[in-house]
Amino acid sequence: MFSSRLLLAPFFALAISTAAQTPQPSATPPSDDETVRITTSLIQLDVVVTDKNGNQVTGLKPEDFTVYQDGKPQVITNLSYIDSVKAEKTELRSPKRDKNVPPPPSNVRSGRGRVVTFVLDDGNCLATLEGTASIRDAMRKFVKEQMLPDDRVAIYRTTGGTSLVQMYTSNREVLNRKIEKISLLRSGGCGSAFDAMRDKSTLKATGSGAESFESASDKEFRTDNEDRERDNQVIGTIGVMGFVVDRLKNVPQRKIVFLLSEGLITKFDSRSFDALRELADKASRASVVINTMSSKGLTIPGMLSAQDEVLPGIIRGTDQTYEATQGRVDEEAALNQGLSYLAYATGGKFVKNKNFLDGEIRKILDAELGYYLVGYEPVDETFKGKDFHRIEIKVNRPDVSVSSRKGFYGRTDKESQPVYKSADSPMYQAIASPFAENGIDIRMSALVGNSPATGSYVRALFHIKGSDISLSDEGNGNKKAMLDVVAVALDEKGMVVEEFNRTYPIKIPKQGVETVQRNGLDFSTDIPFKKPGTYTIRLAVRDNNSKRLGTAGDFVQIPDFKKGGFSISELITTGVDNTGKPVLPKNRPPGSSFAPVFSDSIPAIRRHKKGSVLSYAYTIYNSKTPDGGRPGLTR
Repeated sequence: MFSSRLLLAPFFALAISTAAQTPQPSATPPSDDETVRITTSLIQLDVVVTDKNGNQVTGLKPEDFTVYQDGKPQVITNLSYIDSVKAEKTELRSPKRDKNVPPPPSNVRSGRGRVVTFVLDDGNCLATLEGTASIRDAMRKFVKEQMLPDDRVAIYRTTGGTSLVQMYTSNREVLNRKIEKISLLRSGGCGSAFDAMRDKSTLKATGSGAESFESASDKEFRTDNEDRERDNQVIGTIGVMGFVVDRLKNVPQRKIVFLLSEGLITKFDSRSFDALRELADKASRASVVINTMSSKGLTIPGMLSAQDEVLPGIIRGTDQTYEATQGRVDEEAALNQGLSYLAYATGGKFVKNKNFLDGEIRKILDAELGYYLVGYEPVDETFKGKDFHRIEIKVNRPDVSVSSRKGFYGRTDKESQPVYKSADSPMYQAIASPFAENGIDIRMSALVGNSPATGSYVRALFHIKGSDISLSDEGNGNKKAMLDVVAVALDEKGMVVEEFNRTYPIKIPKQGVETVQRNGLDFSTDIPFKKPGTYTIRLAVRDNNSKRLGTAGDFVQIPDFKKGGFSISELITTGVDNTGKPVLPKNRPPGSSFAPVFSDSIPAIRRHKKGSVLSYAYTIYNSKTPDGGRPGLTR
């Protein structure tokens, strides 16, 4: 048996001859499988029609629908019904001019399963312990009782943006771990009329009654700060929602999103209201239906409780009951207004005054059995400005409810799409997708490290099976592989902070072809990180010869090593070489990150044979040495 350690050096020098290049793929437009389209020749919307019992109404004809844009009736040019259970499309009126009507979306109940997204607004500064507990209970019951085996579910959270590391999964254990991390401690910081009243701290006795220590100017300053904090919080929640919509926009089906929150206060002339309108428009164009659910439960408007200390004599009457109750009535109305607007504008449902949200989630999902696609040709003036155009769809049947988008801004889908960079390609679109591409089987490991010379880094490891590599002839028995690798690191706000983009032409001599075809190639290189924090790493690999594509993702926590906190890196397992030393992953230069594989026990594969030696390793950072000697570590 040959020693892999002896074979590695000459083979690597001859076989993995790579000249890393930046790929220049041509830009590819987004998929045309969207269910909603807004172009100068076609406005197409998805419409759900239900009866008074919430059951879906099927069998409608074109003459049953009337569409109004800005109050004016429109001529329906195409109408079809999408059966989401059977993944069938029934044409009820074929298009006259636009021949590019989208095909039926992917089946949401069979084959690929439902795509269900939850956004838990646990970072809301107005959140209460009771409301957050209600959200957590609803999620537990959904995962335990309602989730189907082929469902793909994501649970995003607004606390600190940490939700952005979540991937869609069918694994209940992964989702439950996410749910158990929801804290019942209130974020606070922006004041609420529902706070327990503690007026003794702001009252002073006078000869004619009680007065507040807080002056009018102090109160104005305090309320301005609280309004600003609420506005920032709402914008943060909308930012998470926008990230969700962006990730779902290329998924070719009607997408259902649930926002569970205690409310969104958005004043008409505020930054948050502008952001909310833009979010509604973005969701409508992406065929994302947002259902909003108030987690405040069944409420009695303005109710006071034993925790409130309502004292007499400040403004009117014999006590402060009126001010306290009216403040809570007004705040609850404001909280519901933002949620109801978002649901109304995107064609979703707004749920309030319900103690058990899991039942309402079930009702909404059970109603998603299908929908109508209604299209009409807009008038020329529609896109001559950027005004908002109202849409109303009526059905001439008694006792029915119609759910659809309520309008759009006067710009086409093309105008609303981001301007592509030269690097945008199917690889970048695959990275942006919430689902994995499996054309190449990629299983990435991300190891966090730190050194005084380079700072913090993530060592990215993955393996490509030989059967997934397509080799081209180079003559004389030599072969060549061409692999594109793109990796991006996103921070908690979904912004790209690091990017890795290279093409690897890999020349393999005749004597190494069989080894590569049998064992494949492994990849190892370091990606530097300048700041501590939580990051999502998304990776795409494409075989240029076969055009097959694979993706992988992971999230990492970069500690702040400079603060001196004790920390331990990830644990890795590996085999040993012929001297008994563990085979540890090395940092290879970006231009030569691929290497041949001689053992399945390397960290990128971790396949260990029975009876072999299993080695493990980790790194300890900032261990303390109080006596100047060796660190007092135990294991």
